[in-house]
This record gives sequence, structure tokens and C-alpha cells, in this order.
Amino acid sequence: MKAKFVLLTFLAFGVLMVGLTIYYAATIDRAQRDIATVVAPDGRYKAVRMRVYGDKPEPFCVDTIAIYLSLYPESFVSSKRAYEVYGGPCATPYKDAPLPKIEWTSNKAVRITYAAPADKPPRKRDEDASLYVDIEWVKAN
Repeated sequence: MKAKFVLLTFLAFGVLMVGLTIYYAATIDRAQRDIATVVAPDGRYKAVRMRVYGDKPEPFCVDTIAIYLSLYPESFVSSKRAYEVYGGPCATPYKDAPLPKIEWTSNKAVRITYAAPADKPPRKRDEDASLYVDIEWVKAN
């Protein structure tokens, strides 16, 4: 009799967890992700910008820029933090905030113009992970 009670309790708990998971997945908005790529003039390297944003429960927006070899997939911007050269909140918490502008000035130099809130400065690096690409930072007004 006791084993039957434990088994039924375990089964009820499992059904409850599945129901909560389905409810959570159906009612919660997931964050959106936009990815844009700018390839160097010689095609060897690329700068990949990823914007993650959402509206619920409150608006948020985060920009990330990574620089790596062109043969790597764009998904490296989110999965390989070693390639990240810029990361921080957008100028406003909304998805229509000004985008960081990426311009290759030569095969091994890139200029990134960014706008960020004064209270939360972004993480920036002056060289990429390969130490080949030089990065010039310009803060937008």
C-alpha cells in the first residue's frame, strides 16, 4: 500500500512539472536576437554584431561584437566569448536603439562607433583574439 502511494505521488509530481513547463513556454516571451556581419576588405576576417533584446517583463537590449576568421560561423559571436571585443547595454533599453557601426579601414584595422549609457560603460578590447586586427573606438554623441 505504501509503495502505491509513493508511486502515485511521484507520477502526480511529474505531471505537474510537465504542465508548468508547457505553461511557462506558452506564456513567456523569449528574447529576440539579430546578427549582422561585416567582412574585412580582403575577406580574411569578419566583425559580427549581435543584438539581444526583449520587451517583457521590461524592455532590455544588449549589443555584442566579435571579430574572428571569416571561415567560422556567425554563431561564434554568442558561443565563444574569447572573440568578443565589445559587449554592453544599448544606448536605450529598446530594440530600436542606435546600432554600433562597424567599418573596416584596412585589412587589419576596424573602426567601431558605439553609443552606450553613461552609467553602464561597455567592455571593450583594443585587439581581437588573434592580435592581428587593431580596433579604433569612437564614442557617438
